Amino acid sequence: MKKNLNKVLALTLAFTVVGSTAAYAEVMKGETTATPVPISAEADDQAEASAYISNTGKITEVADTEDGNKVFTMDNENGGLRFVVAPTTTIVDRETGSVITADKLTEGMEVAVIYSAMAPMGMSLPPYMGQVTAVVANADKGSISVGHFNDDLLNEKDLLQLNISEKTTILTTLGTKSILGADDVKGKDAVVFYDITTRSIPAQTTPSLVLLLEEREAATEGTEEVTADTKSVETPEMVALRDAAEAKGYSVKWQGKTAPVVLEKDGMTAQITLGSTTYVVEGDMAMTSSAAAELTDGVLYVSADVVENLK
Repeated sequence: MKKNLNKVLALTLAFTVVGSTAAYAEVMKGETTATPVPISAEADDQAEASAYISNTGKITEVADTEDGNKVFTMDNENGGLRFVVAPTTTIVDRETGSVITADKLTEGMEVAVIYSAMAPMGMSLPPYMGQVTAVVANADKGSISVGHFNDDLLNEKDLLQLNISEKTTILTTLGTKSILGADDVKGKDAVVFYDITTRSIPAQTTPSLVLLLEEREAATEGTEEVTADTKSVETPEMVALRDAAEAKGYSVKWQGKTAPVVLEKDGMTAQITLGSTTYVVEGDMAMTSSAAAELTDGVLYVSADVVENLK
């Protein structure tokens, strides 16, 4: 009888350990798979919440609009979502870590849509909203986390802490011409791409890519104040892209109004999209021009600084 009782206790202990390990592993897969447990109620109240929401699902329909935007419908267990992607929307491929264009988002693809927590949403089924902040393509190809990271690079749920390395690529939704580091992530909302985490609490990871979430309106906040002494804003110089690029030895490939113009030279590429101030160089570096690319009388014009940045 005593031997049988010992066996029962041993089996009970074994199942308890296995169950605890499985639950812990589930937390390590990502924040969306388990309810976050704050260190304390006080710490949770003081944490600054992320201003952004992530919604993941599979694209079921793609439609073009007359103004050059695309409307996507995605399906998930929460009822799905219809959302707008404009030429200025940042799209990052989770599988490759590169910036891509909206034409690469296809039916059947798993995507993560990031938008402001305050964004208005229609009451239709599925719910409809306007332009989103960012889209992560192939979101099922690895782990991503959306949140607000404090000065210790710890997210507001106290579940994930970042260890930024020299191999971590840091981009912004507004584009940047400078190399960003760990200090630029502190106190910011971000989408983090990562693969492996430590088995600690909080889990720590060295991300491959960090996308800082910054609204275009926020970048210009406070710049429109006008006084009697204010000088008029100088209009950026616009140049014909094909002529300027070919003069630098680039080939120019026009792919239509909704697809990017591709420039190529000695293995180096650049992509410029009509109506957008964001352009991509060397495959994955997003940069911002002083004016959006525009089409006039069949000729694509870009601001002079775009051509100046072509090597």
